[in-house]
Order: sequence, then structure tokens, then C-alpha cells
Amino acid sequence: MRKRTLRMTVATAVAMAASAALAPAAQADPAGGTAIGLAKADFNGDGVADTATAAPQATVSGRKGAGYVAVTYGSRTLALKEQTRRVHHQNSSGVPGSAEADDQFGSAMTAADLDGDGYTDLAVGSRGEDSGTLYGSGTLTVLWGGKGGLTGGTVVKGADGEFLGQALTAGDFDGDGHPDLATGTRVAHGPFGRTTGPARTEAMDVRVDGAEEEYWNAPTLATGDVNGDGISDVVAVVSHGEGELPYHGPRLAEYFAGSRDGLTAAQILKDPKTGLPLDGGADVAVGDLDRDGYADIVLGRSGEEDMDGTEEVTRLGGAVEIVHGTASGPDTTSPRTLFHQDSTGVPGTAEYGDDFGCAVSLGDVNGDGRLDLAIGARGEGVGTLAGAGSVTVLLGGGTGLTATGAKSFTQDTASVPGTAERSDAFGAAVHLVDTTGDGRAELFAGAPGENSWAGAVWALRGTSTQVTGTGSAYFGPSALGMTSSQGTLGASFDR
Repeated sequence: MRKRTLRMTVATAVAMAASAALAPAAQADPAGGTAIGLAKADFNGDGVADTATAAPQATVSGRKGAGYVAVTYGSRTLALKEQTRRVHHQNSSGVPGSAEADDQFGSAMTAADLDGDGYTDLAVGSRGEDSGTLYGSGTLTVLWGGKGGLTGGTVVKGADGEFLGQALTAGDFDGDGHPDLATGTRVAHGPFGRTTGPARTEAMDVRVDGAEEEYWNAPTLATGDVNGDGISDVVAVVSHGEGELPYHGPRLAEYFAGSRDGLTAAQILKDPKTGLPLDGGADVAVGDLDRDGYADIVLGRSGEEDMDGTEEVTRLGGAVEIVHGTASGPDTTSPRTLFHQDSTGVPGTAEYGDDFGCAVSLGDVNGDGRLDLAIGARGEGVGTLAGAGSVTVLLGGGTGLTATGAKSFTQDTASVPGTAERSDAFGAAVHLVDTTGDGRAELFAGAPGENSWAGAVWALRGTSTQVTGTGSAYFGPSALGMTSSQGTLGASFDR
């Protein structure tokens, strides 16, 4: 029997007993990674990437907050605005369960070929769903990929108070060639069966032994091989109260190294000079920026002030911070790179409340084989319109990210559909993925505040030089055949 390197909890044991099958998530090689190591979702197996976005607060069949996901199927021949989009929710044909108020179907998503049939599957979290007498258990619904796209589904139930489905990522955490799922509360190891579930399940503790009530907001998880050993690692951004009021506590960045025995216990990233934890921020992405064989960590630190108990690196309006990977894991001893809106070459001006770094995503927008970075700033003002939002794209260079050639986009940018409005929150979620099959990633940007929080999604083309608004696409709930209630479409994308 393999040694368990994560502490088993009672909640996880109950959840294991309650689950008939556990099958979810997105990862590098087993999911069909690209040449630069990022996962690619291909739900219909046509060789072109697909993507999913969520409206977790949407009304479905009169049930407020039931939620749905909208899948865009990539195509080499169709323009972005013509690409096929389909909606899935718990009242969709073949999807188990039923839409209920506050289920929040789509609270988190991740994609991987879980059953090894050559088609990517999509795991969808419903963090608000109750299971019988289990309050706040949450569920996962696995939508199975196939030649015609996503169909059917398998439900996984959480334990009492687990809120399963509030965070999802996947990778090969034990190096056996099968995707494994990490949720922040548990790790389910592949191979997966549609009825038999995972090969084994272990606990995952992002709380680092803190009390549950001292944690606020869902954790954010990302996968990559930070130490270059060929086994996927997990980086988590976790908000912790440490015995004080929640808004006083630090936002921690935690590193879980993969091993032949699975994920090891959390290592909190700290500044060696001060001994204080790095401020983890609001979002995280992982990828090899300098192409040295070690994945680097991008922390989206959208607040203008560090949380109490963390290092002092205050940046007005927010920033992104890069921690480089090494053979021994994250390198916090070397100087860390910061990009913000007062950095030379970065468009815009740093202002209070911009939320620059609220969302981050890595991909290759110009096809040069280097990773580029999309940065959301949901609070950015456009003219006098507070909170209209923007997205900035930094290009990869010979030694990593650079501000040279950086571009920023809003709804008022030429050729971008729509018009910037107050509180649209354009850029609250971002995703770089090549849905046209030309080797250049498109920029998908969510604006969950659009049209009084009905939400909407934009897709901007990648070109040989940068992202462009020309030929871009836009869709809201009405284009999907859904009601324009306060559904927050574009709140998140598959990770």
C-alpha cells in the first residue's frame, strides 16, 4: 500500500462512502497538453480546443441560482462569432439531478480525459447543492465527452459541509499517467471509471490545520510541474483568518508537490528575509515562462494592500507577481518579478480599486512557442465609468514575460463588441485557449456584471503579433436561449 502523505479527515471519509464514482478534471499530458505544456480541452475529439464558461447564479426553470455552463466548440473553419455553443444544466437531457435554487452549477470547472476514451470530459462543481440531509455538501457532475460533444453525466456527492465543487484542478499527481483530481478537500487518483470511481482517494487540506470558520472565499487551484520532476504539482491561493476577523487574515500561497505517493502536505510560500508568507492574492496560474523546464507561478495580487501577516509589497491598484520554479520547488529567495499598471510598458495607470490581477491565464496568443499572460482588472474605470473593467495581455520573451508589446482591451477598444458601462466587471475572468486551431490562443474574457449582472463573454482573436479586437465575438444569455436574470455569465472558465 502506498504511504499517504495527506491527512485523512472524517469529512473525506464520509464523502468517499457517499460517492458512487468520482471522475473529474483538467491536466497536462493525459488531457492532451500542448507543446508548451498547457492543457487543452477537446470535448468532441476534432483536434481543436473547446472551452466552457459558467453562469453559476443563473435562473434555470424558475430556480434562482441554479446555474448553467455554456460550452464553445472550436473550429478551424468557423469564425469566432459562428462557433457552436451549447448550454448544460441540471435540467438538461441526460444530466443527472435537477436544477434547484442556489445549487450554483458551474461554481468551478475543469477538464480532462477521465475515462481514457480519447475525448475530454468536463467536471462541473455545484458548491451550493445539498445531498439529502447533508447540508452544503456540494456535488460534481461529470459531463462525458464524445464525438458529438458533451453528453450525459455522473454525479459525485460531497460530505456534510464540504462544499465540493468550489475549487477544481487536475494533473498527474502520482506520476502514473492517469489524471487525478484535486478539489482542496480531497484528491481522487485515476484511473477513473464511470461507475467504479477513482482508484484511490486521499484528503487534501488547504486549511493547513486552521479552523474551518477562519477561511473565507473559495480557494483557487492551479496545476503545473514546478520542480520539473515529471509529476504535476498544485499551487493554491487560500484566504485565512488566523484567529482574527477574516478580512484581517492573510491570503496564503501554498505549494503541494507531487510525488509517486501523491501530493505532499502544503508548503506555505514565505519571503526568506522577513519570514512572512507571500500574499497569495486572488488568482493563480502556473506555466513555464522562461522555458527552463520548471513551471513558474503567477500570483494575481489584485488588492492594493498586503493582508495583515504577509510581506509588505504594496502596489496601488493591484499587481501580478512571478515566483520561478526550480528543482527544489518555488524559488522565493531570488527577486520576484512584479508587473502593475505603473510598470514601464504596461498600458494604463494604477488607480485605487482597479483589481489588476483579479484573474490570470497563460497561453500562447501569437504562436511563437512562448507563454503569454492575460490579466483581468475588473475594477478598472473607463473614462468616468467606474468598474467597467479591462484585460491586459503581456507577451512572453526570451527570458520570460515582458511589457514590450503589451496591449489592454476594454469594451470601448476598437472592434470589440459592446460599450463599456459602469460595473460591467469586464475581465473578472479570463482564459487563453486556441479555439480556431491556428496555433494562436484566443482571449476569452468574462464580464459577469454586464447588463445588471446578467453577464456576458467576449472572445478576441490571437494573431502573429498580439490579440486583436478585429473578428472578435460576444455572447450573452439571450444568445444561448437563457433568461437574462442576474446569472453572472462569464464568472469563470474551465481551468
